[in-house]
Amino acid sequence: MSKDHARKRRARRTVQNTGSSYTSANAGTLHTHPAPVLVTVSGAPFGVSRTADMSAASAAIAAGLAGCEPCRASAMARLMLGDSLVLAVLAASLPQVPNRELSSITYIFCNDVQPHEYPPYTYDFTAGLGAVQRQNLLEDLVGIWTAVIPHLVGDTGTDLTAVVIDLTPAPPLAYRAGRTGFVPTPHGPFPALTLTSPDMTGSIEDLSERCGFPLYAWDTLPDVTDWVLQQHSVTLHPWGVCRVSEDGQTLALGSVEHPAEATSEWTGAAQRAGSVLVLGLWSGGFESLIHVVQAQEIFAVRARLHP
Repeated sequence: MSKDHARKRRARRTVQNTGSSYTSANAGTLHTHPAPVLVTVSGAPFGVSRTADMSAASAAIAAGLAGCEPCRASAMARLMLGDSLVLAVLAASLPQVPNRELSSITYIFCNDVQPHEYPPYTYDFTAGLGAVQRQNLLEDLVGIWTAVIPHLVGDTGTDLTAVVIDLTPAPPLAYRAGRTGFVPTPHGPFPALTLTSPDMTGSIEDLSERCGFPLYAWDTLPDVTDWVLQQHSVTLHPWGVCRVSEDGQTLALGSVEHPAEATSEWTGAAQRAGSVLVLGLWSGGFESLIHVVQAQEIFAVRARLHP
């Protein structure tokens, strides 16, 4: 059989399997399918200076919706050889799809990376994958998004091309240093710092679940944790806390541009104690803290000072 005849037979099989035109399959050119518009996403939230062109992802999803395997394979090949940032964008906003069989690498992502909701983690994860892992994750990402799109459109008869999906990650939760002062403990007054969230993005749930802040009991001075107080190098005014995990990832709460005011008495007490209490989202006076603590509404950690 000649090579040309074999190519024609493959083209006919493509027509039978996908419904694509014989001419386009024979020529090696693929047609387009109605697709939602995935807008270009800035890489800034992921810690990179380029943008993510989501057109290949949109084409892969559209081909999957249409059941056109040649077009899907072509788009997937582009994604496979393309920028890891595109995979990171698809993964960062990955919906939860119950009862769906996933590859082991996707399970690792869902269990170890996604809960952090921190885009730079996601980009580092996708950029560090080997070829097989990358392909498995890519298949799962595109498969999940293909399954989700019809639910976004619903039964309204909306043209897919009129659906615009922006996968830009939500801005990070914002925390700032609030007030400094002293809280009562069985060992006497102890230096403390409050955290606030001016734009209301931070929450007690986030501090408890993502950051691991435990409930604060006023009658017990908590043990020193792996959180470290962040201070201005000259004034020693505190601006937040940070923690470095075992895998080297840093979680910081606060803004260096917005430190809290602190008296010399407070900074001196903190230096002597080698640590301070950091109270999550407490905006009242320290003198009324005990009543709120008794109602179990305060989460706090004891952060150590830099040696």
